[in-house]
Amino acid sequence: MADREELNRRKELILGSERAFANQVGAAVFEKPKVSYWMVLIPILFLYFIYRMQKYKHGRMRFNDEFMITRGRVMDAAVDALEGGTAPDIGAVVAQSTLADGPAKQKYESWIRVLAEYYMDLLGSEGGSFEALVRSAYRGRTDCLLALNRLSTVEKEFYSALMPQMAEMNGASDIIGVIVERSQQLRRETAERVFA
Repeated sequence: MADREELNRRKELILGSERAFANQVGAAVFEKPKVSYWMVLIPILFLYFIYRMQKYKHGRMRFNDEFMITRGRVMDAAVDALEGGTAPDIGAVVAQSTLADGPAKQKYESWIRVLAEYYMDLLGSEGGSFEALVRSAYRGRTDCLLALNRLSTVEKEFYSALMPQMAEMNGASDIIGVIVERSQQLRRETAERVFA
């Protein structure tokens, strides 16, 4: 069993990194409005720019919040498991989703399971920063990349299983493609940065 205070400290380090990750993925998904020369000449265009900027900011905040919902649930399950000396309750996390039974829910469960393992690795390690937790958990770039690639693979499989349900949403496949690509890139950069 682990000390709750220490687990909470590690949890906050990991979730802080995940929030930064969500913010960077969101930046790739949403196109930020740009100021144009015409806004100076035609002030009504500047009002439209302000409207678009507010919409952009609201969309980014909502994306970040929703991106973190599952991660927060999995993190709580991982902390509870380490504190109690048990395995994370993956079934409880999956039950909180709104997915119907089927391939997408099965892939979601696989993703949750791997995400929980990743969090358990980090929560069970030692360090005063996220980077130190990663170094302690994986010891080298290769092991870290293997863990992060596995996480990227199951996440991509889950998104692919969601695609048939999102077929009616205009541009959904493009958005998912950006999320998957940017996530993989950020994870590679993390491993390279931590084990430089």
